[in-house]
Formats: sequence, structure tokens, C-alpha cells
Amino acid sequence: MRTSTSKSSIAYAILSNTIVLVLIGLFALLYFHTNAITNLVREKINILVEIKPGVSRTKIDELSKKISAQPEVLTGSVKFVSKEEAGFLLGEAMRFDTSQVALAFKDIISFNVAASSYTEANLKKIKESIKRSDSVHDVFYENVVVENIKSNLNKLSFGVLILSLIFVFLAVVIIYNTINLSLYADRWEIKTMEIIGARDSFIRQPYLKIAGKIAITSFIIATLLILLVLSLIYLNFEGIKDIIKYLYLFLSIAIIFVISLFITLFATVTIVNKYLYKHESELY
Repeated sequence: MRTSTSKSSIAYAILSNTIVLVLIGLFALLYFHTNAITNLVREKINILVEIKPGVSRTKIDELSKKISAQPEVLTGSVKFVSKEEAGFLLGEAMRFDTSQVALAFKDIISFNVAASSYTEANLKKIKESIKRSDSVHDVFYENVVVENIKSNLNKLSFGVLILSLIFVFLAVVIIYNTINLSLYADRWEIKTMEIIGARDSFIRQPYLKIAGKIAITSFIIATLLILLVLSLIYLNFEGIKDIIKYLYLFLSIAIIFVISLFITLFATVTIVNKYLYKHESELY
């Protein structure tokens, strides 16, 4: 059987399908890793215990051990920062001399809480427990930042999904027109084979091969592009290796493979069925 699908039409179909797959793949990765990103942020946010003036270092060390013993606190995260060191760090960040301002600081103990325990209820419980000590002036923590980050990640995921759906529609239209042009040129051959008793599966076969070529090529290119993006992120953002889960990566790749086949085969079968069993007068 002759197929007259132009190379340029197939190239457009592959390009459109590839864009769809990349966007859907990135959406899937972002969606699956939202909790992992949020948990990492939670465990990086410092909870600060402000020490009262005049408290001895011995009492501060005892308080640090007491905080470390709490099950919600990450092992090794408890650190003591003197008021002089706090002033120095502020000066480094703000790039000015804070030797006089340092007098306004208090000694602090900073620590981090496990992501699973980073809830408003647990944070209040930890704060109340620590504030019972006579050495503590106050305890500070930030929970709004985490919720904002999670909200923004969800919005970003939703935006990528909407963009993906738009390109899904465009890809289906392009692939539909590509296969439609091929079938229109071959409509008389299809009718001839139909008259001599060729099976529907035999008639569909060459066009399904074209669809399969588009699907596989698009999938390979999209997978390589997604891996390239992940590699650039991995090399340029510290701590990303603690977020990326290879199970989610393989699952995302599997999803775009299924979608790639579905888009192309669905469009192809729909068009082939449209030309099958048409009356001769409808082919002109």
C-alpha cells in the first residue's frame, strides 16, 4: 500500500507530540515531588530559642541536650549561636559593621524538626516544653513559609497541567491532520482492498506504523529532554539529590510513554474508521 504522508507533516506531529510529553513529564515530576520538596524546606527552617541574658554556658549546654532528646528534633541539628557570632553573621549578610549592634542580640539555640513532625500542633507543643526552662526568653518558628511554598508548587503544577492539556489538543489536531492527509490520498486503495475483502486490521496496519513511529520518536526525544533538564537542575542546585526519587522519575517516564501511544493511536484509529465503509460517492 502507498502512503503519501509528507516528511514535514510527520516532523510537525513529532515536534508537537514531544512538547506535550515534556510538559506532561515535568508536571508529573513536580506533582510527585511536591511533598518531598515541602518536607526538605520544613527540615531546613530553623527554630530559634532565645536565651535570657546572663545564663551560664553550662545551663545552655544542658538546655541543648534537653532539646536534642526530644523525638521530633532532627539528630545533630541543635546548635548554639552566641550573640557575638549572631552579630558577625548579620554583618556578613548585610555587609556592614555590626559590632555595636551585636550588643542588642541574645544568645540563641537553633534546631530543626523532622518534616513529619512539622505541624502547628507539634511546634506549639515543642515551644511550650522549651519555654518551661528558666533560661529561655522566647521561642520563634515560622510555619507560614512552608504553606506558601506548598501553595506555590501546587499552582505551578496546575499551570503546567493546563499548558500540557492545551498542547495535547494541538498534538491531536496535528497528528489527526497528518494521518488524514495520508488516508485521503489512499482512499481509493482503501476502498479497493475493502471490496476484495481485506481485513480492517490489514488496512489499518501501515497507518498504525506511522503513528507508532511518531509516538516512539516523540517519547525518546521527550525523555532525553526531561533527563537533560533534571541533570542541569541536579548540577546547579545543592540538595536536589535529596529530593529526586527515581521511582517517581521512572513512573513519570512510563506515563508519557502511555500518553504518547494513546494520542497517536487514538487519532489514527479514529481517522481510519472514518474512511472505512464509506460509499464511493463520499470519496470524491
